[in-house]
Amino acid sequence: MEKGVSNLFGAFFVLKPKEIKASVVISPILYPKHFGSAEIHKSVLSYLVADFPGFTFVKTPMTQSAVFDLVLLLKKTKCREVVFIGALGGLLKGLKIGDVVTTNSAKPIQSVSSIHEETRKNLLAWKRRGVVGIDFETKAFFAAAKKAKLYARARYVVTDLPLNKPFYCEKSPEEKARIQIVLKQLCELNG
Repeated sequence: MEKGVSNLFGAFFVLKPKEIKASVVISPILYPKHFGSAEIHKSVLSYLVADFPGFTFVKTPMTQSAVFDLVLLLKKTKCREVVFIGALGGLLKGLKIGDVVTTNSAKPIQSVSSIHEETRKNLLAWKRRGVVGIDFETKAFFAAAKKAKLYARARYVVTDLPLNKPFYCEKSPEEKARIQIVLKQLCELNG
């Protein structure tokens, strides 16, 4: 359901600032329906926003600027905690597709701005530096949360292993099932 928009905040959230909860969950990979039943609002910028009893959920596009701009606008609300749920290409030895990685900082994650940065040379260099995995949004998410003075944490499901089984390779039925189970568990942590 779309509401009229008369300002920048509304273009992202549809809801008014006072309607945003103290806890906000954002994700480029999940939809509101993953968290249960709620009225879903689609913003002018195509963000999907749902208001659940304990938190506000926002489905963002899978880009750094989409996440950064949205999180920065949360400083205009009563939001005090923002949680990011995303996909991660695992680099750390021992990670498997379907594993969960949690962090309170961008440090262990390498955010790339293009899949063309995922060269074997770059991946091996990041792995040697101790990078746990790669994604698109982590650096922007934590930078915006810091600027907005929000407590931030991120949870990821490992969806691929860039050095062995990149995102464009077919996953086994077991891997697909494991990803879905883990995503459901991550949603239940907030639901």
